[in-house]
Amino acid sequence: MKSWLCLVVFAACSAGDDTATGSHANCAEGGAINDDCTGPLSTAQDACWKMVDCGAISINSGDIDKHFDWGACVDRIETSIDIEQTLIINCVAASSCDALKVQNSPQNPNPNAMACLRLGGQR
Repeated sequence: MKSWLCLVVFAACSAGDDTATGSHANCAEGGAINDDCTGPLSTAQDACWKMVDCGAISINSGDIDKHFDWGACVDRIETSIDIEQTLIINCVAASSCDALKVQNSPQNPNPNAMACLRLGGQR
């Protein structure tokens, strides 16, 4: 009887589906934002917003010329040729949040270190 009681107590105290941690608590699971929260990614803006939501880049670094932020991300993708844009967007869509982050994310990431952006060639 005690073993059943222990199992019930353990089940009641363990983390379940109702737990939420981190800045993406309603949408993140294991370093990835759920598709239910972001929807499909079809534009450069969508891909860059996912990178912001994941903490890979900042919305506005305040220093446009030196830091890679949302606007620079959109520009980088949109200035790529069509097939590169598609590859980058699909890569970002398929990546977990942890995979999108690089050293110094989100304040001053090196875009050439981001695997998905390398699909568009280094600049």
